[in-house]
This record gives sequence, structure tokens and C-alpha cells, in this order.
Amino acid sequence: MDKLNIGDTILQLRKEKNITQNQLSSMIGVSAGAVCKWETGKSMPDIGLLPSLARALEVSVDTLLSFNPKLSDKDVDKIKRQLTEVFLQIGYDEGEAKCKEYLKEYPNSVNLKLIIAGLISMYSMLIDKNRKDSEELVKSKMEYSLELFEQVVESKDSKYVPSALFSIAGIQMMLENYGKSEKALKKLTNSFIDPMSILPFVLHKQGKNKEAEILCEKMLLHYLNNSIGMLSTLTKISIETDKYEQALLYLDAICKIENKFKIGLHSGDYNTCALYIKTNKLNLGAKWFKTYVEGLLSSEYDYCNNNFFKNVKLEVDSKGQKIIRKKLFQSLMDDPDLKVLAGLTDYQQAIKMLRDNISPG
Repeated sequence: MDKLNIGDTILQLRKEKNITQNQLSSMIGVSAGAVCKWETGKSMPDIGLLPSLARALEVSVDTLLSFNPKLSDKDVDKIKRQLTEVFLQIGYDEGEAKCKEYLKEYPNSVNLKLIIAGLISMYSMLIDKNRKDSEELVKSKMEYSLELFEQVVESKDSKYVPSALFSIAGIQMMLENYGKSEKALKKLTNSFIDPMSILPFVLHKQGKNKEAEILCEKMLLHYLNNSIGMLSTLTKISIETDKYEQALLYLDAICKIENKFKIGLHSGDYNTCALYIKTNKLNLGAKWFKTYVEGLLSSEYDYCNNNFFKNVKLEVDSKGQKIIRKKLFQSLMDDPDLKVLAGLTDYQQAIKMLRDNISPG
């Protein structure tokens, strides 16, 4: 029996149950100090205590002893594909239930927790927005995802902690917990040095051209998306300070990037529409909404035909992308903020295009 292994298992299961060392020690009739020693690997629980310990943590003795086979990264990738299919083809509730089954079966897999946390946060966006409690429900799923990401951080596994911290920052930002988001980001690094900026050059000089090409495409897409993100923030700052012409300048840059590289699902067009609605220029708002919808409907479901990113594979395949896209179309048709454009020709034509693309066949 591996001292560190069972200690880590007890620690993780106790945290998942949200109970203290004192509470666990009281449940099984030992001191809190004994529990602390088990979790730090300084000693092991007596074999006679294992059934009581397993009952207190609501797992089998086998799980407690970590007899479950360890998952390789390949195993986790396979599980991720299976879970993605469940989320997209069956529904969110079924997907989450399956996630919890895997977490119970493999409680010590840090990579699995990272992947499942990401799936929970991603596909919670597919929860029906027409439900009365949809906002609170999505928030609760985000908070559950945060719990899993925090467990990854607590594992101190350097392979997965940076991704978990970055995801925590993103979710906290969505929940408008900006201080917590900043805190997570500052745990990552204070350096602006990015090794990826020179790695493709090094690979190319070694004759590893295909590897360099693939990395260049991935990093180009990454940097472009980052640039769009920066421009979007500058747009918001300009709007908040009533500098609308400056905001339009930034939005124009976003539109040009998205059109040139065929990325971003025309977010620049949509936000230009939103700005014209805000400034009560409804005819222009309707015009830009139609432009946005036309661009959205013409966008590919993957990068297979994109000359800039032909080697980039999306995590969700074309079939899954079509499901997500149709949900987006429906949300646009139902969006109350756009109803102010109702009656305007461009808006009505755009809504008809969306409706035609949602209808079967």
C-alpha cells in the first residue's frame, strides 16, 4: 500500500465531501492529528479502520486504496469525446450525470477533473434560457466547475495547474468576481516572455517544418483571438466613456480581422449592431444585424477549408458545431435586446434567414 497514494485519496475525498479533519476524525473515532498524518503521508490508517473510513467518505474500500487503474492522457481524451457526445446529442443533465460517474470512478485523476470542469462550464451555456431559473442554474454549474478547477490547483500538479488557474480566472470574470479573477491570473505569471513566439523558428531551423507549420497556425489563431479580445475591451472602455467614434474604430478592426482570417463568428458585426442600437441609430443597427446574420450563416463549422488554419482541429466536430450553431440562431431570434429592431426590413429579413436555417430539412 502506497502511503502517499492513500493519503492523497483521503485528502481529496474529504475535500469533495466538504468536511474538516476534525469532522472526519469524529466520524471514525480517531484524533484529528491522526487524519492529518495520513493525509501528509507520515502514517497510514490501521487496516481495521478502512471500512469505517470508506463509509465516512462514501466510497468503496477499493476506491480508498486507489485500486482503480490510473487514467492515461489518452484514456482521458477518449472519455472527453464520449462526454462531449452525451452533452450534445442527449442533453446537459445527462452529460453532467455521466461526468459525475467518471469522477466517482476515478477520484484521483487530476487531468479528468480538469477536462470535466471545462465541459461543465462550456456546456452549461446550452441550458435552455427560457427556463425561469436558467440564470441561477447556469451560475450553480459554473460554481461547480470552479470547485473542480480549485481541486486541480490544490493538487499542485504543474502539468495542469496553469490551465486550471486560467479557467478559474475566466469563470470568475463571467460571474463578475473580478477581484478573484485577477488573483487567479496573477498566480500564473508576471512575465510577458512567451517562448511560443520563437519556438516555431527553432523548429524550422532544425528541419521540423511540419511541426513548425502546425504550431505556427495554432499560435497565429491564438494571437488573433487575443487581439480581438484586446480590441473588444478597448471598445467597451470607449463606449463607457461615450467615445463612440473610437469604439467604431476598434470594431472595424475586429471586423477586418474576422473577415480576413475567417474566425470569430462575426462578433465585430454583432457588437457594431449593438452599438448602433445603444445610440438609437436603429436603421444602422438593423443593417449590421443582417450583415452579422449573413456572415454567421456563411461561416464554416471547422477550419478544413481555411487556408490559414487547415491544420487546426476543433475540440467539437462539425456535427456538434451544427447543434451549437442552431442554438445560437434560436437565441438571436429570442433576444429581447434586438426586438427594438422589429419591423425594420433588414431585421425581418435576417430573422427569416435564421428561421429558415433552424427549420428541419
